[in-house]
Amino acid sequence: MSPSFIEGIFSELYGIPCWNVRQGHGSFVTFEFGTPRLEIGKVVPRKPDDPRSYASRLVYPRGDWHLWIYCCGWRMAQDGNILAANESTRECIAGACHVLNGQALDAFTCNPARGTSRFSFDLGGKLNTGPYDDELLEQWMLHCPDGSVLIYRSDGALSHPNSPGAPFEQLSND
Repeated sequence: MSPSFIEGIFSELYGIPCWNVRQGHGSFVTFEFGTPRLEIGKVVPRKPDDPRSYASRLVYPRGDWHLWIYCCGWRMAQDGNILAANESTRECIAGACHVLNGQALDAFTCNPARGTSRFSFDLGGKLNTGPYDDELLEQWMLHCPDGSVLIYRSDGALSHPNSPGAPFEQLSND
């Protein structure tokens, strides 16, 4: 996969403010970009043997682009000051998410040899990711408007259905 292929994907995202930046389960963090739409889940039926059970359906806003920071070590910073990291308290992470919320992505870089990546924002925010441990894991996933997903792993390999190579491949020089 070539750097120009990755740059082409991210260039469509540059200048778009993120919104609904929040912590999910554990240290997972999500960012929405672009026009909001409602994602409506399937109905989960009531459990007939549980009188406290009820039918439910999840409805939540999603952007054209959805960035999910997944199984990795990460650090959020603003103007060079570290705000939170993947092992910070939920309160600390919520504060860092609040600071990055509304900032527009203006640069993306990665170092596949080290398995690291950096998302830079227009108001001075930064999000750095790196391997969490020695396990081979997906660090982040970028869900694109066309339904495709760009995935970055801890070994620096990327996957995208429109790339010309294998499911996961290392970045190559153009």
